[in-house]
Amino acid sequence: MEKTLNFSEPFLNAEYVSDIENYPIQDKTIVINLDSQKVEIEDFQLQPMKSALFSNSIITKAKSLILITVSEEDFLGQKIQIDEEIIKYSWHHVFDFFNLPHLKNTPLWLSEKETIGTMELNLWYAPKGTHCGLHNNHPFRELHTQIIGVGSMQKFHENNPKTLYQEVMMSPGYTHDPFYSNGGKYPWHQYYAETDCIWLAIEMHE
Repeated sequence: MEKTLNFSEPFLNAEYVSDIENYPIQDKTIVINLDSQKVEIEDFQLQPMKSALFSNSIITKAKSLILITVSEEDFLGQKIQIDEEIIKYSWHHVFDFFNLPHLKNTPLWLSEKETIGTMELNLWYAPKGTHCGLHNNHPFRELHTQIIGVGSMQKFHENNPKTLYQEVMMSPGYTHDPFYSNGGKYPWHQYYAETDCIWLAIEMHE
């Protein structure tokens, strides 16, 4: 099965594939493994809920993958005016969905969501230097995969940027380890855009 996801855009192609064998990848592609089993790609074992960049490769067998391709120049966030593209293709400002005072003037946009099984996925965009808002509560478990540019996931002891204690650098094709505990609790955390960035949020509703 192959499906083009509803947040696929002219500057970014996103597809869901399932139950595939000997599936070829030619262009540089971010492969995200949504299954509970590892996936063999050439001599690499892609672990569950992890991702990596591949090209000129064969996926031996897989049950559930997201494949995202972006032009070579765009991976580093240095070519397209992403904000103009997003406005043109009807993404939404974060304040439209999360009516919080500190987000009103934050340059942060999100795409439409796509549902795959019990997961909901969507893309986010922020320009260079954006602090995307400290928070510590989700009604779901969430991971992020970097698509374009370089950012960081940051952890804080309190709801105060001065209490930063860990930064996880995010480059294209990378999915961070869970921030949530076994009980689903989060530390105070936020995404920070080191460059113009697009990343994928994976929400697990189960």
